[in-house]
Amino acid sequence: GRGCFLFGLLTIAEKDAARRAAVECAVRDVCGVRIFEVSVLPGRGPLGQRRRLQRAARQMQRAGVRRALFPEEFLQQFLFAKYGIVAARGEYLRRMTAGKIARKLLEQNGMDPAACHVALLGDHMSAELRGALMELALHVRYTMLCAGGGGGEACSVLRREYGVSVARNAGAALLKTAELVLTFGDAAPCGAPDCLWLPCGSVHEAEGYRNAAPVVRYSAAPEVEAAMEGIQAQNALLSLLLEMGAVRVNELEVAEIAQNA
Repeated sequence: GRGCFLFGLLTIAEKDAARRAAVECAVRDVCGVRIFEVSVLPGRGPLGQRRRLQRAARQMQRAGVRRALFPEEFLQQFLFAKYGIVAARGEYLRRMTAGKIARKLLEQNGMDPAACHVALLGDHMSAELRGALMELALHVRYTMLCAGGGGGEACSVLRREYGVSVARNAGAALLKTAELVLTFGDAAPCGAPDCLWLPCGSVHEAEGYRNAAPVVRYSAAPEVEAAMEGIQAQNALLSLLLEMGAVRVNELEVAEIAQNA
């Protein structure tokens, strides 16, 4: 029935002599998550294309779509926003895999985790921050945590079960020794001047710091990769699948970190 799809997918089709309809709709199943796919043939000129995209947006709206996956470099998302449809993004995936990204960063930069000082900063102790803490504290030399006074329970688990001590509510001088800094929520980075910064919250820019992992590529189980084939917005899609419980964090690996797409 109508109004039952949360997620949409826009694809721009190749010109096809056999195809009549300018705008076609289909339902795609990706790992058990139903996605409403609208395929659009390129229109004649900018105006023709715009009309077709507006038709696609109306079809998605009728189907109840709220978030959609768009092709890379697609610049007409504003046409969809008028129908209450926003682009799906990969932030949730990044936050949930922050520990894995951090370990890959150390590896790609030739840094030995066992000699590394890492700081995790957040305005409160979130599930994502806890996940990153549990993943990193077992592998690095020294872990600092500032989470608005939170994190006591996670730190006692680490101490009790793994014999790992975490410097909670670390002061500014101690944070200045961090070679890798992860930020969550509204926290801003602070660490050694040339530290690696992994932003996982709302702060994406900070003076004197550079995002060390602007582009993250993942690998998943072969059946997940196969189901995602042909969809350009891979991280946004993985993020949706993770959110819906269709894939789990431990089924994903960080394949590579790049400086640009």
